[in-house]
Amino acid sequence: FLRGQGLTNGNRVAFNEVNLDKPTAPFKADADVTPETLATAHLLRDSRNPVVILGRGELNVALKIHAHRVTAGAKAKIEKAGGSVDLIA
Repeated sequence: FLRGQGLTNGNRVAFNEVNLDKPTAPFKADADVTPETLATAHLLRDSRNPVVILGRGELNVALKIHAHRVTAGAKAKIEKAGGSVDLIA
């Protein structure tokens, strides 16, 4: 512990945050949205980090989303649009 330096968790995980208004543009209806397809669409900052789907925006297309984390609001909007959510371990 050094003076002026705070304690930081060495096990902190930095997630790639993707909102629902982002992935609808490059994907067609009933498409699989995986971390790899998000990386090829240039929607991730760092493809080595896990992906979390956030609920900002509306989803009008049914998508099959595979992500490491999904918020409750995002999951409700995805299922309301006719899509599905699969969590990656």
